[in-house]
Amino acid sequence: MYAKLAKSNAKKSIKDYLIYFITITICVSLFYAITSLSSSSYEFITEESYNFRTLQLILKYSTYVITAILILLIAYVNKYMIRRRQREFATYILLGSEQKSIAFMFFIETLVIGTLAIIAGIFVGTLFSQVITVLVLVSVNQEVVFTLRLYMDTVAITFIFFISMFCIIGLYNISVLNKIKLIDMLNASKQVEFQFRRSGKVYGVIFALSILLYMVCGYCTFELINAEIDYSIKSLTYIGVSLVSFIIGTFALFYSISYILIYLKDKCINFKYEGTNLFLIGSIVSKIKTAPILMATISMTFLGAMISFIMTLAMAQWSLGYLDMRVPYDIDIRNDYSYNFDMEDIPKLDYGEVVQYLNDEGYGVKSYCQVEKYFIDKDEFYTGDRNSSPMLAISLSDFNKLRTMLGYEKINLKENEFTTQWHSVANDTDISNFLAKNKHLNVNGKIFNITKDSHYKESIGEGIYDFYSYNIIILPDKVCKDLTLAETNFLANLNNEMSYEDAANFEYEYIEKWFKENNRELIEKYSKEFDITSSIIDGRVKSSETNDILNMTLAMRILGVYLCIVLLTISFTVLALGQLADSIEHKDRFNVLRKLGVEEKYINKIVLKQISIYFVVPVAIALVGVGIFIYNYYLMYQEVITTFIGGKLFILSIVTGIILTICVYVCYFVGTYYTFKRNIKEFI
Repeated sequence: MYAKLAKSNAKKSIKDYLIYFITITICVSLFYAITSLSSSSYEFITEESYNFRTLQLILKYSTYVITAILILLIAYVNKYMIRRRQREFATYILLGSEQKSIAFMFFIETLVIGTLAIIAGIFVGTLFSQVITVLVLVSVNQEVVFTLRLYMDTVAITFIFFISMFCIIGLYNISVLNKIKLIDMLNASKQVEFQFRRSGKVYGVIFALSILLYMVCGYCTFELINAEIDYSIKSLTYIGVSLVSFIIGTFALFYSISYILIYLKDKCINFKYEGTNLFLIGSIVSKIKTAPILMATISMTFLGAMISFIMTLAMAQWSLGYLDMRVPYDIDIRNDYSYNFDMEDIPKLDYGEVVQYLNDEGYGVKSYCQVEKYFIDKDEFYTGDRNSSPMLAISLSDFNKLRTMLGYEKINLKENEFTTQWHSVANDTDISNFLAKNKHLNVNGKIFNITKDSHYKESIGEGIYDFYSYNIIILPDKVCKDLTLAETNFLANLNNEMSYEDAANFEYEYIEKWFKENNRELIEKYSKEFDITSSIIDGRVKSSETNDILNMTLAMRILGVYLCIVLLTISFTVLALGQLADSIEHKDRFNVLRKLGVEEKYINKIVLKQISIYFVVPVAIALVGVGIFIYNYYLMYQEVITTFIGGKLFILSIVTGIILTICVYVCYFVGTYYTFKRNIKEFI
């Protein structure tokens, strides 16, 4: 009997909570699609220069964490279903059923719905997995091939993961249902989650506090507009206070807004009795009053979803843009001087053996440059302050060689001239200030003047600069011969690309071995004090760096979109279920309107207005928070965004996030509207 009853209720639940079923199906499909990339049967990129094991591991375990957030939605829906059906459960008990049997029946019912959603999600997930595969293949310029198939190990993982969540919530529900008294079940429809228990003055003060907090948020943002972002405690405090005050202000607003609406309704007599406004206001106030904290939480969840999507797209593009500046050459070996040993011990490295090794291994060195960097004033080496970088210089010939390797034109300098090369993220203000203070440069008692082309910002690699500096001086070759050596870098382009494994071996084994064999005395002298090899030698291979960056950018894009969809679906599902519950529990109100002669088209307008306000208010508030966050983020990283992302791509990321949100929003809004109308028409 209980099995038939559970089966019947499950069919009814799918009809009543179709939006919840679709939400779980979508999340299961995305979980399956992402997790399938780590399947033992999944065939990934076979080209040797790419290795996506890191991507597979990141996606696999991060997906578990993100999907676990769904347990909040499942718990809320189950709590909501229990509350809505308590009178039904009470009827079963009065007819002689045991309370624990009713609780078990409800568990089986929700498990059946969840299992159906998992099955549907897996089949839809096979399509989504192809979308993710295409994204990966396009990122590495590979041929796109579609192969629809089920990965049985991923199917098993998906079932185990989601069934476990359903069982955890289900067993908890059994415990809750067993403890509910019969009288409480019968009176459940008369209860609300929240009631006014304090005087109107308290809610008035809380409302005023929310307005004050929003003003604080606006003030901090305004101060950031007029202040220079320097990552100081003051700047970071402004940003933190603006976001925290916005979040607290939102909770305070929703906590008090229903009382404020009731107060305004009582004051605006003419508006209250105009048309069907009294009915509409009563429905809205009743809904907001029952769950103010829930509404605020939905708003903040929506805020998190938008920020997650926009920022992951922006950060992914940032990483790709940074890659071109980070390693523009196929091979980049950086020899960084250390403050831990004497200047006379700085090694003058000869990379001839490295060139020979690369040629012997079949990579073919197409072009290379051994860049020697010098102290303009060697006494700056002994300042002892790592945050005050000594000014470094390279010769004109080395600089032109680097530019030629990257396809730039050579430059010319007169005997008494110098110019500067700047990091891509250096802002124009810093460059102007530096050049204004250093129009003339004293090098070994000789004065050099800044040339007409005073600075260059084309990317020539980040290793050319000191760790604490964004520029380097370019001097004529003759002058550099008399300067003190600071460090020697090696940059090369190859004819043949290294495989990922060979690049890892070159970076972490060969370079260290080569350095130790050629600097035994230096290592013996300082090895007891610190790890000298890791301190001053660092190799980068473009193929390896490209692979690592692609791993991170793909992970950010895929997980960012997934997290966004999960949070959006949670927000909109809770909003939708709240309205659908209202359509069922308050159906008599609409029947009364019909008996009073209100036409069906006016009832539909009431439904549309009610759902619109319920959906728009938390979303609108969240969008304000998104705007504040994005603006503060842009102020902090304006130079980086301009250099590595570009203003257009950054705006495109924001627009893409908004469009995705609007699409999901419209789907849930339309589905809720038509389901609401269907529910109230079924009881005519």
